[in-house]
Amino acid sequence: MKVYEIKSGNTNCYLIQMFRSGKWVLIDAGTADDKKFLEKIQQVTPLEQISLLVLTHGHYEHVGYAAELQQNYGVKILMHADDQKLVENGKIDFPPANNKIGKLIRWYHLRKRSKKIYPPFHPDIVINQQTKLEEFPELEFLPLPGHTMGSIGVVYGEILFAGDLMMNLFSPSPSWFAEDFELLAQSMDTVKNRKFSMIYPGHGKRFPLRALL
Repeated sequence: MKVYEIKSGNTNCYLIQMFRSGKWVLIDAGTADDKKFLEKIQQVTPLEQISLLVLTHGHYEHVGYAAELQQNYGVKILMHADDQKLVENGKIDFPPANNKIGKLIRWYHLRKRSKKIYPPFHPDIVINQQTKLEEFPELEFLPLPGHTMGSIGVVYGEILFAGDLMMNLFSPSPSWFAEDFELLAQSMDTVKNRKFSMIYPGHGKRFPLRALL
């Protein structure tokens, strides 16, 4: 598998190519106020070549170009059922924080939310449990609730694309933001028990899981 990091503001999206099939999968779709997001993808592959868009959760900075990719380029969208209403309503949301810096970040983003509007859309594939797709046998879609109720990770072997379950702003850590911090802790236990070697977070640089152990 080849992995290309596509930055959108301070959000990491990942464009990956399957070894066996050569198919392209995009993990998360950036923020709508990043006007060059699609150009960044096109520097790697034509948009028409993307077979699947996986949304790790329904927050605005991860779904900004989902509607355009679906409607204009025929990209299928996969996400968890518990975040479906967020994107179908085009809702701008930001969960509570557990520390002072996080609370300041949350205040700033909510103050700017009028600039974060994205077009609503309906996902093509909705999951509610650990899932594999016949078309993408190398990938596993793993529910990891907490940051949002519908957060998922994308698993490829010992690699986890973790969405916003974890972050690496100053150092690797569980997310500072969650709808349910108890569920977030349970999802962290799930990840630790799986013994992943490398974590690709939604914000910050990739890191080995052992950095959190």
